Amino acid sequence: MGCVGGIGAAIGAALVLAGCTSSGPVAALEGPAILSSDAATRTVHLLLDGGENDAYGGFNFDGYGDGGMTVRVPAGWTVDVTFKNESTTFTHSCGVAQDAPISTNAGPVVFGATTPDPTTGLPFGATAHFSFVATRAGRYRIVCFVTAHEADGMWDWFVVTTGGRPSVST
Repeated sequence: MGCVGGIGAAIGAALVLAGCTSSGPVAALEGPAILSSDAATRTVHLLLDGGENDAYGGFNFDGYGDGGMTVRVPAGWTVDVTFKNESTTFTHSCGVAQDAPISTNAGPVVFGATTPDPTTGLPFGATAHFSFVATRAGRYRIVCFVTAHEADGMWDWFVVTTGGRPSVST
């Protein structure tokens, strides 16, 4: 193979390995796969997969963590959430919490928005549904309420706006 070919192979291997780190989203879902909306019924459908991939050590929603994704919903709209625990290692939950300092125990639940038994989480491969009305404009967080998961990066932004259209940005 020669020296040049060997160097090229080494560089290629390094690039592949660099893509395998857990420092950021890897093959994360895009906005349209995460959120759809119906303006006539003022309803948002949000699909969140916990532990979607190895990003953030598996502590992510749809491949995003540490606030890397922002979901925006106008006040007064109904938010219908489908959450699936895609992890094969950890139990995970999902809910909306106050924007309090990040800690081993997520902030208080707002809007009554959480999966069942949030501190225990769902077993591997399980799915749960919940819905709520986004009644108050403000900045909140989508979090996993299992102990220490928020501190491990399993949180993103949930913003209730005073107008506009539902959206996801990453």
